[in-house]
Amino acid sequence: MRTIPATLAVAISIVTIGAAPSAAAPATVSVRIEGESETLFEGPVLSDGHNVRAAGDTKAPAAGRRCNGLNNGAHTSPGPTPTAAAVDAMGLLGEGFDGDWYAEPFEDYFITRWGPDRQSVAAAEYWGLAVNNVFTNLGGCQQQVDSGDEVLWAYDAFANRPRLVLYPGDYDGGAVQLTAEVQLGAPLEVEVDAWDGSSEGGAPGTPQRSTKTFAGATVAPVVEGPGGFEQVDVTGAAAEVTGAGGTATFSFGTTGWHRLKATRFVAGEETVIRSNRLDVCVYEVAPSECPPLPEDDQVRVPPPYEEGEEEPEVPGGGSPGGGGQGGGPGGQVTPPAQSPAVGDAAPVRLRLLPLDRSRIDRGLVRARWRVLDAGPGIGSWTVSSLTLGRRGARYVNRASGSGGSAAEVRLPRGAGYRLRLTVTDVLGRRSSAALGSVGVPR
Repeated sequence: MRTIPATLAVAISIVTIGAAPSAAAPATVSVRIEGESETLFEGPVLSDGHNVRAAGDTKAPAAGRRCNGLNNGAHTSPGPTPTAAAVDAMGLLGEGFDGDWYAEPFEDYFITRWGPDRQSVAAAEYWGLAVNNVFTNLGGCQQQVDSGDEVLWAYDAFANRPRLVLYPGDYDGGAVQLTAEVQLGAPLEVEVDAWDGSSEGGAPGTPQRSTKTFAGATVAPVVEGPGGFEQVDVTGAAAEVTGAGGTATFSFGTTGWHRLKATRFVAGEETVIRSNRLDVCVYEVAPSECPPLPEDDQVRVPPPYEEGEEEPEVPGGGSPGGGGQGGGPGGQVTPPAQSPAVGDAAPVRLRLLPLDRSRIDRGLVRARWRVLDAGPGIGSWTVSSLTLGRRGARYVNRASGSGGSAAEVRLPRGAGYRLRLTVTDVLGRRSSAALGSVGVPR
């Protein structure tokens, strides 16, 4: 069984409001944010160390607070950090974060919220950070990460719950495998291992494989939850429970991509930190039949940050608590592979503007953007919508054009939608950016 290689990312940038740039070299970091009941984000992100600002940080300068590893003298040169990478990741979805800033003695954020999931002080449920499967002894803006590193932000991280890892059966070590492939009707063995919930220390230089198998985990398809994020369908007919060796076997009845993830519930309570996702391509005759990689298995490129501009705030505040962690919106770029000659052309750069919701009661939303640099030229654009909370929903094109910088979008009543702008330049390079989410009343 072969791993399906990820496609290359193209330097087409979609710019939103942000903070000051830095000289840090970008790195491709695997970011996973496991929320209270859903996976908020999972996939590789090209990120560098840059300024960030929590939604409730009213005392932060306009350019935000630095988050590049220079914080509190942890490093002598700037670089990518777990918090900056996670801010980039959530920004790709139009989501923000919150946290409490501790100038002394950490010069770092204590994260209190990612996206919709805020810590619970009353229940002692706090966000925690693991890098390469070890809870870090540095804050998320002090710790630096390199290409290939794995960043995990987990809700209720300090309840001593095992952290699950899902591997294909032939996996032999190194970074977590994003994809696998199997022939239609043939068995696919997967293995669930676990990391102890209390490990803490210096992050290893590379991702490590756990050698502790985990019996009793439920491995099941991934579905979209009510919040529009990913959940594990543990009650569905396709769910399998791992045996004594931590393994389970699947056989798929349809071709195409199938998504699996592992967790465990006891008396209705999730007693583990759910695993990474494994995307399996099921082909009929030959692996060459596999469709293109799912969008979130490709490297996503967040927009650059611009000096002196303020990022929009998401309402909310937070309270400190717990240990093992430290602490902008953006567009999403997920283009296909291309030749080096095309890659040498100047990128298209856009700035997304806030959605105009003034006529939302009539089902109308106006999407707007500004062209900062047309590069080789914009060939076409499309605005599409994804219905939130609907199982199996896919993006539906709502408006398209080849010129202008705005689109009038009409949406059916009585549902919530995530809007996406896709721009194709004259060289055929395509990038997609999250415009934000809206709810249309009945």
